[in-house]
Amino acid sequence: MKQPGRHFIFTSGRSGSNYLSNTLNLSPECVNFGEVLGFRTLPYKLFGKHVCKTFGAETYLNYLYHSDIYFYLAQFYSAYSHVRTGRKINFKFKRKLRSIGLKDFLVTMERHNALDYLRQNEDIKIIYLHRENLLKRFISAQHLMKSRIPASYKSIDIEPIELNLDDLVNHLDIYNSEAERELEFLNSMPDRKILNITYESYFADSNSITDWNKTISEFLDISLISTVSKQKKILADTLPDAVSNSSEVVGKLTGTRYEKYLY
Repeated sequence: MKQPGRHFIFTSGRSGSNYLSNTLNLSPECVNFGEVLGFRTLPYKLFGKHVCKTFGAETYLNYLYHSDIYFYLAQFYSAYSHVRTGRKINFKFKRKLRSIGLKDFLVTMERHNALDYLRQNEDIKIIYLHRENLLKRFISAQHLMKSRIPASYKSIDIEPIELNLDDLVNHLDIYNSEAERELEFLNSMPDRKILNITYESYFADSNSITDWNKTISEFLDISLISTVSKQKKILADTLPDAVSNSSEVVGKLTGTRYEKYLY
């Protein structure tokens, strides 16, 4: 049986990757297993930790891409999750797929020395999804730490949080360093098929989501993704609605290189 093509969502936290992974899974010709190298992810806790420690990340990732057993276990678990959350079951058969993929973060890939896996496997199409506004990304991460809700399929009200001003610039420096290392990694593969998507351009409005889904479908050589994910936006659009000490944040970042991220 002919194996489906492979793809990888290369991203960073709070950049819309859950939404994109869910969107890809709406296609009858595509499956994305989501994050698999994080210490708290189910596949890593069940067997990835042992495989990575014993044989390395390359063996683990190859198994996820090619194993029929893992594929159908993931399909049954997905069906269970959909029933639990009141969503339509979307069970798939591997023989009908044109693309199968994973997603993970730069820092997680670095931790497992897994970046070379993407470099060496030139058939893997890379979708680089990143968030240009580092302040919004940081605020989203802080809200996640408080609410423990990474994604939701229903509208929820999230209370504004107070940011620690002493650590704010330091955290943004860390995020900026991550963004630089992401680009350095991607630039080391000038001949690879890489689709560059920013959070801001993808989620600009409903039309941009539709347009990007068309581009992604063509990039992965799958049928057009005509359905959009029902995942809801959690973070408030304005700084005062998201951060209780927003005026202090403005004062802290004004005059710094991060002033451009104020909104």
